[in-house]
Amino acid sequence: MNYAMMCHRCGSSHTKAPLSEFDWDEIECADCGEFLDTVGNWEASHSPSLAFQALSMSRTLSMQMTREAQAHANKGAPGRAAL
Repeated sequence: MNYAMMCHRCGSSHTKAPLSEFDWDEIECADCGEFLDTVGNWEASHSPSLAFQALSMSRTLSMQMTREAQAHANKGAPGRAAL
């Protein structure tokens, strides 16, 4: 697998990792051999956050409910008596 990261030592973007890809396998710079990360840590940092997904879904639901409430209010507006 190709891991998109840059070596902090030499600036290269070529990485090498074992083919097994266990969580504890090391990702190294292909040019200088510097340790960059582990497979598990890299995957965790590049996977979607469950908290962010839940927040996004609740925001979408809130916006949908607001639009529906406004549509209901606009439907009944012409027939309403003025106070």
